[in-house]
Amino acid sequence: MHQRLIASDPKNGVIASTTYTGSGGSTVTNLPGVAGLTLAADSSTLYAAVPNSHVIIAYSTTTYAETGRITLGDRIYPRDVVVAGGRLWFSYDDGGASGNFGSIDPASSAVTLHSFTGISPYYGAPLIAANPGAPNLIALSDGSGTSGSRVVVYDVSAGSEQKIVEKSIDGLSYLRDLALSADGSQVVVGGAGGALQLSSTDLSTVGSYLNTVGYAVDTAPDGRVAVATRTEIGTPDLYTYDAGSTTARQAFDMPGSTLFNHPGPDQVMVNGIVWQPNGPRLFVVTDNNGLIGFRALNEPVATTITLTTPTSAARAASLTIAGTITGSLPAGTALTVTRTDMESTSGKALADVTTDASGNFTVTDAPPAGGKVTYTVRYAGDATHLGATATATVTVSRATPALTLNRNGTVNAYGATVAMTAHLGSTYTNRTVEIWADPAGTDQGNKLLKKGVVDSSGNLTANLTLTRNTTVTAVFTGDARYAPLSVKSTVYTNVSVSTAVSGYYKTSSGYYYYRKTTNPVFTTTMTPNAGRKQKLIFEYYASGTWRAWKSYMLPLSSTGKSTYTLTGTHSTGVKYRVRAAYIAGTSGDSLNYTTYGAYRYFTFTN
Repeated sequence: MHQRLIASDPKNGVIASTTYTGSGGSTVTNLPGVAGLTLAADSSTLYAAVPNSHVIIAYSTTTYAETGRITLGDRIYPRDVVVAGGRLWFSYDDGGASGNFGSIDPASSAVTLHSFTGISPYYGAPLIAANPGAPNLIALSDGSGTSGSRVVVYDVSAGSEQKIVEKSIDGLSYLRDLALSADGSQVVVGGAGGALQLSSTDLSTVGSYLNTVGYAVDTAPDGRVAVATRTEIGTPDLYTYDAGSTTARQAFDMPGSTLFNHPGPDQVMVNGIVWQPNGPRLFVVTDNNGLIGFRALNEPVATTITLTTPTSAARAASLTIAGTITGSLPAGTALTVTRTDMESTSGKALADVTTDASGNFTVTDAPPAGGKVTYTVRYAGDATHLGATATATVTVSRATPALTLNRNGTVNAYGATVAMTAHLGSTYTNRTVEIWADPAGTDQGNKLLKKGVVDSSGNLTANLTLTRNTTVTAVFTGDARYAPLSVKSTVYTNVSVSTAVSGYYKTSSGYYYYRKTTNPVFTTTMTPNAGRKQKLIFEYYASGTWRAWKSYMLPLSSTGKSTYTLTGTHSTGVKYRVRAAYIAGTSGDSLNYTTYGAYRYFTFTN
């Protein structure tokens, strides 16, 4: 609330506060061994754990005057303190090897030394962590003076601890620092073996940051993580990470001191890093052979570009894209703009745009090509801001070309070869047409008959031999100014069908003559297909017209043959006729157009 950096000096028993820039401040003295500090939820009160006095003291963050103190008892040495669940929670030891934790009701100052709820005692004071963003959780772990790696997460919403999970973390020991993320979903812990990000629900590992000792860790309100180790001069020893990432965003090297008798590197102290709330700065406490220093590191601010575009636009007409970039950049910041379209597939640089004081900018363009046009706006970044990129796509109109295909709806003989001609009208650069043929049925796929540039009259012709009904498609794939288009023609195809007669004794005037004691045999030959049937239709002539007599659906053999013998008592002097037919949808399939064969005329005599 007051933008102050507050630190404790256990060796000299001092609390010191200063501004973020290091100017001015306040001190509180006579606090032997003062260690852990925390702020109340509203930042109005500072709580300090003073182990050698066995108390936790409250101070006003406005005046730094003492406003209260809670005495814990002669065997209680508080080492750290946090605020969660409406209470103060503190870790402590008994001045020896045993450690535990407790809580304080701020309203009554009542102290509760808590049980371990089923977990073993700590050796020394445990590490304890909380976060204002997750006010009902605390996390504890074995302390830095022990080889243990146990981490425990508690729900403290009810004013007492309810254990969520407890686990010893493989690969870590001698834990140095502990932090809880703002959303409460993760615990970050550092120690011998590195630094790990753990799920707060089951303490499974969700991220690994270092393969050396992690001396200090902290999490920012936006999920960023900072992890520190110790290295020689010239090698980074503090890293920052974006939320959810284990790839370092920034790496910082703590330089060595130039003061006499302090020639070594500055080393980040245990629990020695803290984020500025919602800000770019990371505050670091360093130690160089007893020379304590404070540093404020500026991590570049993340920037985000947002673009608002029309959903569609006319080709060659002016369009406007409104944009905003975050990060409090100065007015006049330059952003690059690239347009990618059908004519500039690798991108074409447009004029840079500049921001106003609020980060707003406008891109104006008249796209020469239609189709999907993508605008990419980039900010390169600088020493204090990360770069950013955003893209937006506009659908730009194209003219509809004239495209036709002949023979639609025509009925053709089986085996006929027809010329399929596509005609293409005016276009911009593309004069290529494709002609595809897709025969009826699922056993023959769509196939390309011809692809080529149309002639000077705009025509492209492909020959097609027909055995089935066929959908023929002419395709124009479009260009920068004319839209893609396809047109279809359905070309129908008859089957081949004929009927032969046998058993007659003569022919005359187109009739086959049979003795009335003879049974005529009719053999139909039809284009075969699995499961196909022919319809054999009989008629007789009476009162000056042909009348239906009988019909049969007869299966075809695999070679397309079907034989029928007309039995029974045959009447003499009656004229008959018969023909075979393929009826689409009735004869077992719909691959061809309904086809009737030629009539065969016959009669019976004595």
